[in-house]
Amino acid sequence: SILKELPYTAVFVEIELKEGKKEDIRAYQKELTEARIKKQPLDYPSAGSTFKRPKKGYASKLIDTSGLKGTRVGGAEVSEKHAGFVINKDGATAQDVLELIEKIQKTVLDDTGIHLEPEVIVLGE
Repeated sequence: SILKELPYTAVFVEIELKEGKKEDIRAYQKELTEARIKKQPLDYPSAGSTFKRPKKGYASKLIDTSGLKGTRVGGAEVSEKHAGFVINKDGATAQDVLELIEKIQKTVLDDTGIHLEPEVIVLGE
């Protein structure tokens, strides 16, 4: 969103919705929730998907192929369930997470030549 780049605040949003049957919408929501539970490490805190999708491939596949699942820095860990998530396995600090992100980026870049861009937004120092 351009709002990430400029110092503006959205004060109005227009959303277009499609009409549908209540039971169809609920079934679709249930399907999405079940897929998320199967694929994402929801049993530990995280900031969600850690990296943006690169132009070639998927961040999680690149991280997994680089052998980084389970890699830890302090309490931060690359999820064994989905390598695209850095989880707070055991009292991770922000510094732990940032160092692990850097380690992932360096390893994947060295292995594949692809730079992973963080999807999470770091605020502060």
